Amino acid sequence: MSPLPARPPFSSLPLNKSGPPGNAWGLYGSNDELGSLNLLTPETVAAAAKEIQTGDRVSLDWTLGNPTPPLFDREGLSVRMYLRGDRPVNDDFISLNTQCGTQWDGFRHYAYQQSRKFYGGRTQEQLQSSEVIGINTWVENGGIVGRGILLDFAGYCDKNGQQYRPLESGAIPLKDLKAISAQAGLTSRTGDILFVRTGFVKAHSALSSNEAKALTERSSPDYLGVEPTREMVQWIWESGFAAVASDAPAFEQAPTVGDHNKPGGVWKGESWEQEMQGGGLLHQWLLAGWGCPIGEMFDLEKLAKKCQELGRWSFFVTSVPLKVCFLIDSESM
Repeated sequence: MSPLPARPPFSSLPLNKSGPPGNAWGLYGSNDELGSLNLLTPETVAAAAKEIQTGDRVSLDWTLGNPTPPLFDREGLSVRMYLRGDRPVNDDFISLNTQCGTQWDGFRHYAYQQSRKFYGGRTQEQLQSSEVIGINTWVENGGIVGRGILLDFAGYCDKNGQQYRPLESGAIPLKDLKAISAQAGLTSRTGDILFVRTGFVKAHSALSSNEAKALTERSSPDYLGVEPTREMVQWIWESGFAAVASDAPAFEQAPTVGDHNKPGGVWKGESWEQEMQGGGLLHQWLLAGWGCPIGEMFDLEKLAKKCQELGRWSFFVTSVPLKVCFLIDSESM
């Protein structure tokens, strides 16, 4: 296996000068479909395995069907068991929107909104007529396996008497993430998988059914997430994360289209400000620009307790998404 090219400095982005802001297209070749997951080399994974010290295992999956009712006006989970004839043999039929429960946003999910280009410069037409940049490619290459690190923002706020509201729009500042990392004695390594706990799963799980329903009926999908700033994307790039995830519905501050990322907001003064107006700034840079998976609604409650108990905030993590080829019937679009 040939060595990976060195990750260039953030100031050199975009790599494809004719492409959208911040893109790293071509870093791993013109036909690359793995993006930042290329950083999960055999050497990186072998080094991450040294995190296995106590043998404790923690599931990060929030039960499929959560949140109930679904957010963002999406379809809910349907599970049906049926008896196969007269014999006591059962089959299950499951229908789900892949954006329910714990999920990874794939590279086909979010494009640069103005140029309408997905990772590597692929177009909607290419996605509808091929399996290119499908999430199945991740599985065929072993899934997302490596060293995980947890930055427990909710726990940090609880400890320091700092107010936070997971079910309201708000931005987790980069300075707080850096402070949490320093207090935990963490030093990020290239290929790490970042997890940020906002407290969303805990807060949502405490809602009554009526309160959960009211949440979906709000005029704006407001949730706490990492701040969508140039400083944040620079830190993620320079940290060399292979993937990022949180327990929040969008990872970044939601709504992804709002006053906090309109012209004149956090991106003020940039020549490409107009390009970024479509919202989902981190979604655009990470998914479409770098091919960096974004995990959402991971259940980090038990993990945070175990990390606190052991006094360790790094761990070995393995995640294998569904091996599904997304060949879309263009006539149904």
